[in-house]
Amino acid sequence: MTDMEQALAISGGIFAVMMLTQYGRRKYDLHKVLLPIGTVSAVGYAYLKGMPSQHVDIVVYLVGAAIGLACGAVATLATGVERDPASGKVHTRCGAGFVAIWTAVVALRVAFICLAEHNTWFRDHLGTFMVEHHIAEDAVAPFFVIMALAMVLTRVFLLLARVRLLAPAAAAQVQPLTRESSPVRG
Repeated sequence: MTDMEQALAISGGIFAVMMLTQYGRRKYDLHKVLLPIGTVSAVGYAYLKGMPSQHVDIVVYLVGAAIGLACGAVATLATGVERDPASGKVHTRCGAGFVAIWTAVVALRVAFICLAEHNTWFRDHLGTFMVEHHIAEDAVAPFFVIMALAMVLTRVFLLLARVRLLAPAAAAQVQPLTRESSPVRG
């Protein structure tokens, strides 16, 4: 499998999982927390074992993590969180903004790999940059995987924090009428 085919498979798989499980109005429960974590962990394990770990490679991975954190924060901002007043259940809402962010991230990754494989100017400049900075060629795939992991995990934990900040369930908000709070005084 070429780098381009791997990029398409990984990016397409993560994109598909996110769209199929997060797009639209969805009940927010433990499954919504564990599924993205499990998916990116499985992909991460497969692609991160044996990754280069020289000092400069670690810096490259930290840059990937920072980009993923930023993209995850934006994806979280594009996700609505609400508690159903009647049932007290929490729901998330992901629409066009959420799709646009994920599409942009996937498209940029695929464009990078496509340029690296098929554009002589880009490939030459990328190669020169990597040689000058002592970045291992095998550090590129982990960069993108770490970026995706950071994006998904950031969104998972920021959503969890937002859910915890929601007003309590409707049942807890209803105050029983007492003699002191009764609108009719007799």
